[in-house]
Amino acid sequence: MRGAAFAALSALILSGCVESSPLVEDTTRVAAKGVVKTVISSKFPGVDADLYVDCVMDNANTSQLVSLAKAAVVGVDSSTVTTVTEIASEPETLKCVAQNGLSGLLG
Repeated sequence: MRGAAFAALSALILSGCVESSPLVEDTTRVAAKGVVKTVISSKFPGVDADLYVDCVMDNANTSQLVSLAKAAVVGVDSSTVTTVTEIASEPETLKCVAQNGLSGLLG
């Protein structure tokens, strides 16, 4: 996982000169998603992180995704937690979380 994330980050760094590829974007999202799940699980024990991860991912901008993917390589720190918290606090993310929570309750 770390190797793939490192490769994605390396490609992203070089992508300033080259158009981004779907493989780089997908790898970045996979690495970032793992970090988001880790942060949610550690900061909110007992919460089903899977209900919230996609909402956070869908509302993250490219810069935030790159930052989160970087954390998959170098480790989660306070700025990583802040990034996840900021994304989770956005109105569209909260709306998504509310909808997912209700659909989870209603089956």
